[in-house]
Amino acid sequence: MSPQIINTGLYPVDNLSSADARTWVAQLRARLEHDGSCTLPNFVTAQALAKMVRQAHSIAHLAYPGPTEVSPYFFNYRLGNACDVPATHPLRRKGRRNLAQVAADLIPPEFLLSQLYRSDLMLDFLAAITGKPVYRNQDPYQSLNISFMNQGGCQQWHFDSGTMVTTLLLQEPEAGGIFEYAPAIRSEANENFDAVQAVLDDNSDRVRQNHLQAGTLSLFRGHYSLHRVTEVEGSRQRVQAILGYSTRPGLIGNKESSILHYGPRVAEIEAKTPLYPE
Repeated sequence: MSPQIINTGLYPVDNLSSADARTWVAQLRARLEHDGSCTLPNFVTAQALAKMVRQAHSIAHLAYPGPTEVSPYFFNYRLGNACDVPATHPLRRKGRRNLAQVAADLIPPEFLLSQLYRSDLMLDFLAAITGKPVYRNQDPYQSLNISFMNQGGCQQWHFDSGTMVTTLLLQEPEAGGIFEYAPAIRSEANENFDAVQAVLDDNSDRVRQNHLQAGTLSLFRGHYSLHRVTEVEGSRQRVQAILGYSTRPGLIGNKESSILHYGPRVAEIEAKTPLYPE
């Protein structure tokens, strides 16, 4: 990769077998296990970050806004349809979403962000942390995204479909745009709706904040931790990349979700050349 993208002087992802790297990875694994989140400031070099930002802005006009009101369980749109619960229940509660995303198929392969995403260094690094083989998401649209939030932009409280979320903040706003999360608020055995509702009602002591700086790589267990991005303040956009990795090989998302989040063009492509399995 040229220019150098990963700041290997700070993060020895190119020498994971060294004693120092093994100690560092063990610390990251412990943080992720305890907090559900860990952040790596200045993960990319300043030169690479500046170029990534320029490249992201060059395709910002391709970003699609997607839905404006979504429930915490937005990746499963029919969840709760057959449940007899009030509109205030977390299954039916909708929050404001105000952002636009560029889908993976519109991000050129020569972009530094694409090079970072496809680097085997990232796969090896994430595999060392998880203790499992890691694979790139195979979804044609969801595998790599760039999200843009203008003034007033935000993302509602939600859970992610994947168990491991990897993001890179490319540009921080003047104010606001804070990543907030309630770690491990649910599990496979318990949805813990009462605790989720307390967060939605701004009545929970479980919420933590990450004040991220541009160039920070974040690893996050978003499937179990409720999270959101607060409203962006000021004229400078919040720009973030979402890098889709998984411990499951061959992972492909949901066609309905891609149409909803990336626009009618996805349906048009699928009608002519289906990319999703039937």
